[in-house]
Amino acid sequence: MRIVFAAGEGTPFIKSGGLADVIGSLPKALVQKGHECIVVLPKYRDLKLADQLEYVTNYYIWVGWRRSYCCVFKAEYDGVTFYFVDNEQYFGRPGLYGYDDDEERFAFYDFAVLEIISHLDIKPDIISLHDWQAAMIAPLYKERYAYYEYYQGIKVTFTIHNIAYQGKCDPNYLTDLFGLDNYLYYNGNCRNDGCLNMMKSAIFYSDVVTTVSPTYAQEILTDEFGEGLQSILNMRRHDLYGILNGIDPDVVNPAKDPELVENFDINTVEEKKPINKAALQEECGLPVRADVPLIGIVTRLTWQKGLDIILEKMDELMQRDVQVIVLGAGDLKYEEPLKGIAAYHNQKISLNLKYDFGLSCRIYGGCDMLLMPSLFEPCGLSQMMSLRYGTIPIVRETGGLKDSVQAYDEYAQTGTGFSFKNYNAQEMLNTIDYALKVYNEDKDSWKDLVHRAMDAKLDWEESADAYLRVFNSLLD
Repeated sequence: MRIVFAAGEGTPFIKSGGLADVIGSLPKALVQKGHECIVVLPKYRDLKLADQLEYVTNYYIWVGWRRSYCCVFKAEYDGVTFYFVDNEQYFGRPGLYGYDDDEERFAFYDFAVLEIISHLDIKPDIISLHDWQAAMIAPLYKERYAYYEYYQGIKVTFTIHNIAYQGKCDPNYLTDLFGLDNYLYYNGNCRNDGCLNMMKSAIFYSDVVTTVSPTYAQEILTDEFGEGLQSILNMRRHDLYGILNGIDPDVVNPAKDPELVENFDINTVEEKKPINKAALQEECGLPVRADVPLIGIVTRLTWQKGLDIILEKMDELMQRDVQVIVLGAGDLKYEEPLKGIAAYHNQKISLNLKYDFGLSCRIYGGCDMLLMPSLFEPCGLSQMMSLRYGTIPIVRETGGLKDSVQAYDEYAQTGTGFSFKNYNAQEMLNTIDYALKVYNEDKDSWKDLVHRAMDAKLDWEESADAYLRVFNSLLD
Protein backbone atom coordinates (compact mmCIF):
# COMPACT_ATOMS: atom_id res chain seq x y z
CA MET A 1 0.00 0.00 0.00
CA ARG A 2 0.96 3.66 -0.27
CA ILE A 3 0.88 5.62 2.99
CA VAL A 4 1.31 9.39 3.33
CA PHE A 5 2.46 10.56 6.78
CA ALA A 6 1.70 14.11 7.91
CA ALA A 7 3.41 15.53 11.00
CA GLY A 8 5.07 18.68 12.23
CA GLU A 9 8.55 17.13 12.48
CA GLY A 10 10.60 14.09 11.54
CA THR A 11 14.16 12.87 11.86
CA PRO A 12 16.75 13.22 10.48
CA PHE A 13 15.57 16.58 9.13
CA ILE A 14 13.97 18.37 12.10
CA LYS A 15 13.22 17.40 15.70
CA SER A 16 11.83 18.87 18.90
CA GLY A 17 10.62 15.67 20.58
CA GLY A 18 9.72 12.01 20.31
CA LEU A 19 7.22 12.60 17.50
CA ALA A 20 10.14 13.22 15.16
CA ASP A 21 11.72 9.87 16.05
CA VAL A 22 8.50 8.04 15.20
CA ILE A 23 8.14 9.82 11.85
CA GLY A 24 11.77 9.04 11.11
CA SER A 25 11.57 5.34 11.95
CA LEU A 26 8.04 3.96 11.46
CA PRO A 27 7.87 4.72 7.70
CA LYS A 28 11.33 3.18 7.33
CA ALA A 29 10.10 -0.01 9.02
CA LEU A 30 7.04 -0.14 6.76
CA VAL A 31 9.19 0.34 3.66
CA GLN A 32 11.28 -2.63 4.74
CA LYS A 33 8.04 -4.64 4.76
CA GLY A 34 7.37 -3.76 1.13
CA HIS A 35 5.13 -0.69 1.34
CA GLU A 36 5.57 2.78 -0.13
CA CYS A 37 5.85 5.55 2.44
CA ILE A 38 5.78 9.30 1.83
CA VAL A 39 6.32 11.88 4.58
CA VAL A 40 5.24 15.51 4.15
CA LEU A 41 6.93 18.04 6.44
CA PRO A 42 7.11 21.85 6.62
CA LYS A 43 10.34 23.26 5.23
CA TYR A 44 11.55 25.02 8.34
CA ARG A 45 14.46 27.43 8.28
CA ASP A 46 16.38 25.19 10.69
CA LEU A 47 15.99 22.08 8.55
CA LYS A 48 19.00 19.76 8.64
CA LEU A 49 20.38 18.17 5.46
CA ALA A 50 18.81 21.03 3.51
CA ASP A 51 21.55 20.72 0.87
CA GLN A 52 20.14 17.29 -0.06
CA LEU A 53 16.74 18.70 -1.07
CA GLU A 54 15.77 19.07 -4.71
CA TYR A 55 13.14 21.42 -6.09
CA VAL A 56 9.98 19.73 -7.40
CA THR A 57 7.28 22.30 -8.18
CA ASN A 58 5.35 25.31 -6.91
CA TYR A 59 1.72 26.39 -6.91
CA TYR A 60 -0.75 28.54 -4.98
CA ILE A 61 -3.23 27.29 -2.39
CA TRP A 62 -6.02 28.95 -0.48
CA VAL A 63 -5.83 29.18 3.31
CA GLY A 64 -9.31 30.47 4.03
CA TRP A 65 -9.40 33.69 2.01
CA ARG A 66 -5.58 33.90 1.73
CA ARG A 67 -3.91 33.00 -1.56
CA SER A 68 -0.61 31.49 -0.41
CA TYR A 69 2.46 30.45 -2.35
CA CYS A 70 3.62 26.85 -1.86
CA CYS A 71 6.95 25.51 -3.07
CA VAL A 72 7.70 21.77 -2.86
CA PHE A 73 11.08 20.11 -2.32
CA LYS A 74 11.98 16.43 -2.15
CA ALA A 75 14.54 14.10 -0.54
CA GLU A 76 14.97 10.33 -0.32
CA TYR A 77 16.15 8.85 2.97
CA ASP A 78 16.23 5.19 4.05
CA GLY A 79 13.85 4.29 1.24
CA VAL A 80 11.27 6.88 2.37
CA THR A 81 10.27 9.81 0.14
CA PHE A 82 10.16 13.10 2.04
CA TYR A 83 8.38 16.13 0.60
CA PHE A 84 8.80 19.58 2.15
CA VAL A 85 6.22 22.34 1.70
CA ASP A 86 7.74 25.79 1.78
CA ASN A 87 6.36 29.22 2.44
CA GLU A 88 8.82 31.73 3.85
CA GLN A 89 6.11 33.74 5.61
CA TYR A 90 5.15 30.71 7.70
CA PHE A 91 8.31 28.66 8.07
CA GLY A 92 11.24 30.99 7.32
CA ARG A 93 11.86 31.63 11.02
CA PRO A 94 13.72 29.93 13.89
CA GLY A 95 12.31 26.88 15.64
CA LEU A 96 9.19 24.85 14.98
CA TYR A 97 6.30 25.87 17.23
CA GLY A 98 5.33 28.47 19.79
CA TYR A 99 4.42 31.41 17.55
CA ASP A 100 1.24 33.49 17.87
CA ASP A 101 0.20 32.50 14.34
CA ASP A 102 0.78 28.74 14.72
CA GLU A 103 -2.85 28.04 13.81
CA GLU A 104 -2.44 29.84 10.48
CA ARG A 105 0.97 28.29 9.82
CA PHE A 106 -0.33 24.76 10.23
CA ALA A 107 -3.59 25.52 8.42
CA PHE A 108 -1.33 26.26 5.45
CA TYR A 109 0.52 23.02 6.08
CA ASP A 110 -2.71 21.00 6.29
CA PHE A 111 -3.95 22.35 2.96
CA ALA A 112 -0.49 21.82 1.46
CA VAL A 113 -0.54 18.12 2.40
CA LEU A 114 -3.90 17.57 0.70
CA GLU A 115 -2.95 19.63 -2.36
CA ILE A 116 0.40 17.90 -2.85
CA ILE A 117 -1.43 14.59 -3.33
CA SER A 118 -3.11 15.73 -6.53
CA HIS A 119 -0.36 18.07 -7.76
CA LEU A 120 2.20 15.24 -7.65
CA ASP A 121 -0.31 12.44 -8.36
CA ILE A 122 0.58 10.47 -5.23
CA LYS A 123 -2.89 9.40 -4.13
CA PRO A 124 -2.40 7.15 -1.08
CA ASP A 125 -4.40 4.31 0.38
CA ILE A 126 -3.88 5.79 3.85
CA ILE A 127 -3.19 9.28 5.18
CA SER A 128 -1.57 8.87 8.61
CA LEU A 129 -1.94 12.06 10.68
CA HIS A 130 0.09 12.79 13.80
CA ASP A 131 -0.78 15.22 16.62
CA TRP A 132 -2.55 18.57 16.42
CA GLN A 133 -0.36 20.10 13.71
CA ALA A 134 -1.83 17.68 11.15
CA ALA A 135 -5.19 17.08 12.84
CA MET A 136 -7.35 19.36 10.69
CA ILE A 137 -6.46 17.37 7.59
CA ALA A 138 -9.12 14.87 8.73
CA PRO A 139 -12.11 17.26 8.64
CA LEU A 140 -10.75 19.04 5.57
CA TYR A 141 -10.58 15.75 3.72
CA LYS A 142 -13.99 14.48 4.84
CA GLU A 143 -15.84 17.79 4.41
CA ARG A 144 -14.15 19.10 1.24
CA TYR A 145 -11.68 16.93 -0.62
CA ALA A 146 -13.44 13.55 -0.45
CA TYR A 147 -16.14 14.86 -2.81
CA TYR A 148 -13.67 15.20 -5.68
CA GLU A 149 -13.35 12.05 -7.78
CA TYR A 150 -9.55 11.95 -7.54
CA TYR A 151 -9.57 11.97 -3.72
CA GLN A 152 -12.28 9.39 -3.14
CA GLY A 153 -11.46 6.18 -1.27
CA ILE A 154 -8.59 7.44 0.89
CA LYS A 155 -8.67 6.28 4.52
CA VAL A 156 -7.55 8.58 7.34
CA THR A 157 -5.92 7.57 10.61
CA PHE A 158 -4.95 9.87 13.46
CA THR A 159 -2.25 9.15 16.05
CA ILE A 160 -2.26 10.85 19.45
CA HIS A 161 1.30 11.31 20.72
CA ASN A 162 0.38 13.52 23.69
CA ILE A 163 -3.24 14.34 24.42
CA ALA A 164 -2.25 17.34 26.54
CA TYR A 165 -1.49 19.35 23.35
CA GLN A 166 -4.74 19.58 21.41
CA GLY A 167 -4.54 22.65 19.17
CA LYS A 168 -7.20 24.66 20.98
CA CYS A 169 -8.00 27.97 19.29
CA ASP A 170 -10.59 30.62 18.38
CA PRO A 171 -13.78 29.09 16.88
CA ASN A 172 -13.68 31.72 14.11
CA TYR A 173 -10.58 30.02 12.70
CA LEU A 174 -12.75 27.15 11.47
CA THR A 175 -14.10 29.43 8.74
CA ASP A 176 -11.35 32.04 8.56
CA LEU A 177 -8.43 29.61 8.17
CA PHE A 178 -9.93 26.32 7.10
CA GLY A 179 -12.87 27.53 5.03
CA LEU A 180 -15.28 25.15 6.77
CA ASP A 181 -18.83 26.09 7.69
CA ASN A 182 -19.26 27.19 11.29
CA TYR A 183 -22.12 24.73 11.75
CA LEU A 184 -19.37 22.10 12.23
CA TYR A 185 -18.45 24.00 15.36
CA TYR A 186 -21.96 24.45 16.67
CA ASN A 187 -22.97 20.83 16.04
CA GLY A 188 -20.00 19.70 18.14
CA ASN A 189 -17.90 18.03 15.45
CA CYS A 190 -15.00 20.42 16.00
CA ARG A 191 -15.90 21.99 19.35
CA ASN A 192 -14.64 21.13 22.79
CA ASP A 193 -14.31 23.20 25.95
CA GLY A 194 -15.66 26.33 24.26
CA CYS A 195 -13.12 26.48 21.46
CA LEU A 196 -12.14 24.97 18.13
CA ASN A 197 -10.26 21.83 19.14
CA MET A 198 -8.11 20.42 16.36
CA MET A 199 -7.41 17.09 18.08
CA LYS A 200 -11.10 16.54 18.87
CA SER A 201 -11.85 17.24 15.18
CA ALA A 202 -9.38 14.58 14.07
CA ILE A 203 -10.75 12.04 16.57
CA PHE A 204 -14.26 12.67 15.24
CA TYR A 205 -13.43 12.55 11.52
CA SER A 206 -10.67 9.89 11.28
CA ASP A 207 -11.51 6.32 10.34
CA VAL A 208 -9.26 5.01 13.11
CA VAL A 209 -7.50 6.60 16.07
CA THR A 210 -4.24 5.20 17.41
CA THR A 211 -1.97 6.19 20.25
CA VAL A 212 1.55 5.33 21.19
CA SER A 213 1.17 2.57 23.79
CA PRO A 214 -1.53 0.08 24.87
CA THR A 215 -1.64 1.40 28.44
CA TYR A 216 -1.97 5.02 27.30
CA ALA A 217 -4.89 3.98 25.05
CA GLN A 218 -6.72 2.85 28.19
CA GLU A 219 -5.61 5.80 30.32
CA ILE A 220 -6.95 8.47 27.95
CA LEU A 221 -10.44 7.00 28.26
CA THR A 222 -10.49 8.14 31.90
CA ASP A 223 -11.22 11.51 33.49
CA GLU A 224 -7.72 11.54 35.00
CA PHE A 225 -5.83 11.31 31.72
CA GLY A 226 -8.36 12.21 29.00
CA GLU A 227 -7.70 15.97 29.21
CA GLY A 228 -11.36 16.71 28.40
CA LEU A 229 -11.50 14.40 25.36
CA GLN A 230 -12.41 11.21 27.22
CA SER A 231 -16.06 11.38 26.14
CA ILE A 232 -15.33 11.50 22.41
CA LEU A 233 -12.63 8.86 22.83
CA ASN A 234 -15.06 6.56 24.60
CA MET A 235 -17.46 7.06 21.69
CA ARG A 236 -14.64 5.92 19.39
CA ARG A 237 -13.16 3.31 21.74
CA HIS A 238 -13.84 0.45 19.29
CA ASP A 239 -11.73 2.32 16.74
CA LEU A 240 -8.96 3.19 19.22
CA TYR A 241 -5.72 1.20 19.16
CA GLY A 242 -2.67 1.51 21.39
CA ILE A 243 0.51 0.56 19.52
CA LEU A 244 3.81 0.88 21.36
CA ASN A 245 6.41 3.04 19.66
CA GLY A 246 9.69 1.42 18.77
CA ILE A 247 13.22 2.68 18.27
CA ASP A 248 15.43 2.37 15.23
CA PRO A 249 18.17 -0.13 16.22
CA ASP A 250 20.44 1.27 13.51
CA VAL A 251 20.31 4.71 15.12
CA VAL A 252 19.97 3.87 18.83
CA ASN A 253 22.97 1.59 19.04
CA PRO A 254 25.83 1.81 21.57
CA ALA A 255 28.00 -0.23 19.22
CA LYS A 256 27.88 2.55 16.60
CA ASP A 257 27.13 5.73 18.55
CA PRO A 258 29.81 8.32 17.65
CA GLU A 259 29.01 10.31 20.82
CA LEU A 260 30.38 7.60 23.13
CA VAL A 261 33.97 7.48 24.28
CA GLU A 262 33.99 3.70 23.83
CA ASN A 263 31.45 1.79 21.78
CA PHE A 264 30.12 -1.44 23.23
CA ASP A 265 27.55 -4.18 22.76
CA ILE A 266 26.01 -6.83 24.98
CA ASN A 267 29.26 -8.84 24.88
CA THR A 268 31.56 -5.96 25.86
CA VAL A 269 29.33 -3.90 28.17
CA GLU A 270 31.11 -4.98 31.38
CA GLU A 271 34.44 -3.91 29.93
CA LYS A 272 33.51 -0.74 28.03
CA LYS A 273 30.63 0.83 29.97
CA PRO A 274 32.88 1.69 32.98
CA ILE A 275 35.13 3.63 30.57
CA ASN A 276 32.13 5.67 29.43
CA LYS A 277 31.06 6.13 33.05
CA ALA A 278 34.43 7.54 34.09
CA ALA A 279 34.53 9.88 31.08
CA LEU A 280 30.99 11.07 31.83
CA GLN A 281 31.81 11.75 35.49
CA GLU A 282 34.82 13.79 34.44
CA GLU A 283 32.84 15.69 31.78
CA CYS A 284 30.12 16.57 34.29
CA GLY A 285 32.50 17.61 37.06
CA LEU A 286 31.82 14.69 39.40
CA PRO A 287 34.43 12.64 41.28
CA VAL A 288 35.52 9.74 39.08
CA ARG A 289 34.43 6.67 41.03
CA ALA A 290 33.70 3.28 39.52
CA ASP A 291 31.90 2.00 42.61
CA VAL A 292 29.29 4.74 43.08
CA PRO A 293 25.88 4.23 41.40
CA LEU A 294 25.41 6.92 38.75
CA ILE A 295 21.79 7.93 38.06
CA GLY A 296 20.82 9.92 34.98
CA ILE A 297 17.77 12.14 34.48
CA VAL A 298 17.23 13.22 30.87
CA THR A 299 13.99 15.14 30.59
CA ARG A 300 12.05 18.30 29.98
CA LEU A 301 11.71 20.00 33.36
CA THR A 302 7.91 20.05 33.47
CA TRP A 303 5.15 18.80 35.76
CA GLN A 304 4.44 15.87 33.42
CA LYS A 305 7.89 14.36 33.94
CA GLY A 306 7.66 13.85 37.72
CA LEU A 307 9.78 16.82 38.76
CA ASP A 308 7.55 17.50 41.77
CA ILE A 309 8.29 14.16 43.41
CA ILE A 310 11.95 14.27 42.33
CA LEU A 311 12.39 17.61 44.08
CA GLU A 312 10.50 16.37 47.14
CA LYS A 313 13.03 13.57 47.69
CA MET A 314 16.22 14.95 46.14
CA ASP A 315 17.73 16.02 49.47
CA GLU A 316 17.05 12.57 50.92
CA LEU A 317 18.51 10.92 47.83
CA MET A 318 21.64 12.99 48.31
CA GLN A 319 22.11 11.28 51.70
CA ARG A 320 22.81 8.04 49.82
CA ASP A 321 26.15 7.21 48.26
CA VAL A 322 25.06 8.12 44.74
CA GLN A 323 25.78 10.56 41.96
CA VAL A 324 23.09 12.18 39.80
CA ILE A 325 23.36 13.86 36.40
CA VAL A 326 20.39 15.99 35.30
CA LEU A 327 20.09 17.08 31.67
CA GLY A 328 17.20 19.20 30.46
CA ALA A 329 15.51 22.57 30.61
CA GLY A 330 12.02 23.84 31.22
CA ASP A 331 10.00 25.59 33.90
CA LEU A 332 11.80 27.97 36.26
CA LYS A 333 9.79 26.52 39.17
CA TYR A 334 11.91 23.37 38.73
CA GLU A 335 15.15 24.88 37.43
CA GLU A 336 15.65 27.23 40.39
CA PRO A 337 15.31 24.61 43.18
CA LEU A 338 17.56 22.25 41.25
CA LYS A 339 20.19 24.98 41.05
CA GLY A 340 20.15 25.32 44.85
CA ILE A 341 20.39 21.56 45.41
CA ALA A 342 23.20 21.21 42.86
CA ALA A 343 25.17 24.06 44.44
CA TYR A 344 24.90 22.50 47.90
CA HIS A 345 25.65 18.93 46.76
CA ASN A 346 28.17 19.82 44.05
CA GLN A 347 30.12 16.59 44.52
CA LYS A 348 27.04 14.45 44.01
CA ILE A 349 24.87 16.16 41.43
CA SER A 350 25.67 17.67 38.04
CA LEU A 351 22.97 20.00 36.70
CA ASN A 352 22.95 20.72 32.97
CA LEU A 353 20.10 23.09 32.12
CA LYS A 354 20.13 22.65 28.36
CA TYR A 355 19.26 20.33 25.52
CA ASP A 356 22.36 18.47 24.37
CA PHE A 357 21.92 15.40 22.18
CA GLY A 358 25.54 14.31 22.52
CA LEU A 359 25.49 14.52 26.31
CA SER A 360 22.20 12.61 26.42
CA CYS A 361 23.82 9.77 24.49
CA ARG A 362 26.77 9.77 26.90
CA ILE A 363 24.37 9.69 29.86
CA TYR A 364 22.61 6.65 28.39
CA GLY A 365 26.01 5.09 27.70
CA GLY A 366 27.70 5.93 31.00
CA CYS A 367 25.09 5.90 33.75
CA ASP A 368 24.05 2.84 35.72
CA MET A 369 20.40 3.88 36.07
CA LEU A 370 17.91 6.29 34.50
CA LEU A 371 15.19 7.87 36.65
CA MET A 372 11.88 8.55 34.85
CA PRO A 373 9.00 8.92 37.37
CA SER A 374 6.50 10.57 35.01
CA LEU A 375 3.04 11.65 36.10
CA PHE A 376 1.96 10.41 32.68
CA GLU A 377 3.97 9.25 29.68
CA PRO A 378 2.18 8.38 26.41
CA CYS A 379 5.12 6.27 25.30
CA GLY A 380 8.52 7.70 26.18
CA LEU A 381 11.73 6.97 24.30
CA SER A 382 14.33 7.73 26.97
CA GLN A 383 13.61 4.49 28.82
CA MET A 384 13.95 2.52 25.56
CA MET A 385 17.26 4.20 24.77
CA SER A 386 18.56 3.55 28.27
CA LEU A 387 17.60 -0.14 28.00
CA ARG A 388 19.44 -0.40 24.70
CA TYR A 389 22.54 1.14 26.33
CA GLY A 390 22.42 -1.12 29.39
CA THR A 391 21.33 1.68 31.72
CA ILE A 392 18.59 0.34 33.97
CA PRO A 393 15.41 2.47 34.04
CA ILE A 394 13.54 3.31 37.24
CA VAL A 395 10.05 4.30 36.10
CA ARG A 396 6.49 4.86 37.23
CA GLU A 397 4.00 2.37 35.81
CA THR A 398 2.15 4.65 33.41
CA GLY A 399 1.63 4.68 29.65
CA GLY A 400 4.52 3.41 27.59
CA LEU A 401 6.77 3.16 30.64
CA LYS A 402 4.62 0.32 31.94
CA ASP A 403 4.50 -1.33 28.51
CA SER A 404 8.24 -1.17 27.76
CA VAL A 405 9.90 -1.80 31.16
CA GLN A 406 9.37 -5.17 32.81
CA ALA A 407 9.70 -4.93 36.60
CA TYR A 408 12.66 -6.77 38.12
CA ASP A 409 11.81 -9.97 40.01
CA GLU A 410 14.72 -11.10 42.18
CA TYR A 411 13.20 -14.57 42.73
CA ALA A 412 12.42 -15.42 39.11
CA GLN A 413 15.43 -13.41 37.89
CA THR A 414 13.35 -11.66 35.26
CA GLY A 415 12.72 -8.06 34.33
CA THR A 416 14.53 -5.20 32.65
CA GLY A 417 14.13 -2.37 35.17
CA PHE A 418 12.49 -1.13 38.36
CA SER A 419 9.01 0.36 38.62
CA PHE A 420 6.49 1.72 41.08
CA LYS A 421 2.74 2.20 40.71
CA ASN A 422 1.56 5.35 42.45
CA TYR A 423 2.64 8.93 41.84
CA ASN A 424 4.17 9.15 45.28
CA ALA A 425 7.58 10.52 46.25
CA GLN A 426 8.23 7.97 49.00
CA GLU A 427 7.27 5.09 46.73
CA MET A 428 9.72 6.43 44.15
CA LEU A 429 12.52 6.69 46.73
CA ASN A 430 11.82 3.16 48.00
CA THR A 431 12.17 1.87 44.44
CA ILE A 432 15.44 3.75 43.97
CA ASP A 433 16.70 2.23 47.24
CA TYR A 434 15.77 -1.24 46.00
CA ALA A 435 17.68 -0.66 42.77
CA LEU A 436 20.69 0.61 44.74
CA LYS A 437 20.57 -2.47 46.97
CA VAL A 438 20.67 -4.83 43.97
CA TYR A 439 23.44 -2.78 42.35
CA ASN A 440 25.61 -2.74 45.49
CA GLU A 441 24.95 -6.20 46.92
CA ASP A 442 24.20 -8.54 44.02
CA LYS A 443 26.62 -7.89 41.16
CA ASP A 444 25.71 -11.09 39.29
CA SER A 445 22.01 -10.26 39.28
CA TRP A 446 22.80 -6.71 38.14
CA LYS A 447 24.94 -8.04 35.30
CA ASP A 448 22.09 -10.31 34.18
CA LEU A 449 19.67 -7.41 34.46
CA VAL A 450 21.85 -5.29 32.18
CA HIS A 451 22.04 -8.10 29.63
CA ARG A 452 18.25 -8.56 29.64
CA ALA A 453 17.79 -4.82 29.22
CA MET A 454 20.11 -4.66 26.23
CA ASP A 455 18.47 -7.73 24.73
CA ALA A 456 14.91 -6.37 25.09
CA LYS A 457 13.00 -6.28 21.79
CA LEU A 458 12.29 -2.59 21.26
CA ASP A 459 12.47 -2.20 17.49
CA TRP A 460 9.56 -1.52 15.14
CA GLU A 461 9.07 -5.11 13.92
CA GLU A 462 5.97 -5.98 15.94
CA SER A 463 4.61 -2.43 16.11
CA ALA A 464 4.92 -1.94 12.35
CA ASP A 465 2.93 -5.15 11.87
CA ALA A 466 0.29 -3.79 14.26
CA TYR A 467 0.00 -0.60 12.20
CA LEU A 468 -0.33 -2.67 9.04
CA ARG A 469 -3.13 -4.71 10.59
CA VAL A 470 -4.99 -1.48 11.37
CA PHE A 471 -4.37 -0.07 7.89
CA ASN A 472 -5.42 -3.29 6.18
CA SER A 473 -8.63 -3.47 8.22
CA LEU A 474 -9.65 -0.17 6.63
CA LEU A 475 -8.93 -1.39 3.10
CA ASP A 476 -10.67 -4.78 3.31
